[in-house]
Amino acid sequence: MYLVDRTRVHLDRVEGLGHFLELEVVLSSSESSQPGVEVAHHLLDRLGIESSQLIEGAYVDLLEEKGS
Repeated sequence: MYLVDRTRVHLDRVEGLGHFLELEVVLSSSESSQPGVEVAHHLLDRLGIESSQLIEGAYVDLLEEKGS
């Protein structure tokens, strides 16, 4: 895990799926999710990651889909 400002950056390798990057923006209890989304999008832009490359869901769900 790496920390970029208030974003935790996880580099994951999942057997059977490949390599993934996960962003986790830490928000204060009084913050709405919108600032976190903006921070994440800004970091994705800086990393050169396009929205078409994003995947939602848990790894276990992706593994189940792959097995179908």
